[in-house]
Amino acid sequence: MLKQLLSILILFLSISAFSQEVEQCGQTAYMEYLESINPGLKQNMDATFIQALAQSKIKTKTSQDTIHTIQVVFHIVYNTAQHNLSDDLITSQMRVLNECYTRTNPDTINTRDIFKPVAGDAGIRFVLATQDPNGNPTSGIVRVQTALTAFGSSPTSLALTDRVKQATYGSEAWDTDKYLNIWVCDLSSRGRDGLLGYAYPPTGVDNWPGSSSFATADRQGVVLHYKIVGENNPSSLATGEKTAVHEVGHYLGLRHIWGDGGCTVDDYMEDTPLASAANQNCYPSINSCYSAQPDDLPDMIENYMDYTPGSCQNMFTQQQAAQMRANLTVFRATIFSTYIPAPPAPPIIYPFGVFSSTLTNDVFVSLGELPEDDASQYVIKFFTPLGQVVHEAALSNEAYQAVNGIIGLHGAFIYQLTRDGDEIAKGKVVLGF
Repeated sequence: MLKQLLSILILFLSISAFSQEVEQCGQTAYMEYLESINPGLKQNMDATFIQALAQSKIKTKTSQDTIHTIQVVFHIVYNTAQHNLSDDLITSQMRVLNECYTRTNPDTINTRDIFKPVAGDAGIRFVLATQDPNGNPTSGIVRVQTALTAFGSSPTSLALTDRVKQATYGSEAWDTDKYLNIWVCDLSSRGRDGLLGYAYPPTGVDNWPGSSSFATADRQGVVLHYKIVGENNPSSLATGEKTAVHEVGHYLGLRHIWGDGGCTVDDYMEDTPLASAANQNCYPSINSCYSAQPDDLPDMIENYMDYTPGSCQNMFTQQQAAQMRANLTVFRATIFSTYIPAPPAPPIIYPFGVFSSTLTNDVFVSLGELPEDDASQYVIKFFTPLGQVVHEAALSNEAYQAVNGIIGLHGAFIYQLTRDGDEIAKGKVVLGF
């Protein structure tokens, strides 16, 4: 019996150890690597990032009146057919990116009321490239078969995973000054899902300083595990298609929402609460820094820059949106185009009344501006001068509409317009001349 208990305990510890090996994002590993070759980098980064934040505050707003559009190329690097994702999965991933970066994602209704005032629209749009670097037509999706069964390593070594960006093993980057390159491959290690994605932030950005901060230009972009790309991916993991949103956030210069430290470490976004560590679950009551900061808000499990499952991620904050836009326009200025959406056309407000067309014998009714929840019943009646009803029609709850069923009426008539049986208008109308 004791041997059986020991066996069960060993099995449990093995499973627990494996579960802790999963690192959703390679950003932490990359920062540790940079610190090892450039001691003091993290401290310098924190100091300079405060200055960058002060500049970004000026541009903070809930929604954007300009849209920055980024050209995207997906490199599908596959060893087996399972890795070779369909075009449908790629286009669905693009749709998710666009929804999340313009705050048009349907799950914004799940943002808790306490965080709705700081939720932000980044005003960034992504489109699949239609021309390759040589000017040839393209779908924006490149497929390359590789002899490598996987690109992951344990512990995470981005030097090994970056082989996906080399022609020998994978697919070379398109001009990184013109395209956002996204590589999709198997990032597992020894058959285990460990690393789900990583990205290199912009070279030279204030919150990632130092000449050795980043890889060379041909390594810029995002790398994603094939299991988390696209909606309804048959191999999908918990974070799902929101992983790409997270990694593109790094590509545009955002840090993890918990600052990659404890409650004394910040991501320097004033509209994101402190957190002691990454959150792996959708627990709305968690406030991991309450003991250190009693007035701190709950952890923002809704934020794309946390590690929570995709089902509860639904927002960037306004300062995160501003930081990404600032980094994009300064440090990735050649990769996007900008347009100003046309303002919505003002609604046509017709004067209240009944109007006739002597050419078509149609009658139109304007009910003016109606409240959105108007459930009243509108009816129009036409009478002869002697009071005989010659036509009656129920109206829809629309501001302007034609009256149905008027056929063969000629001459002058009296109309009566009622709402829920009460007269609201009466007058004369001429038909058929």
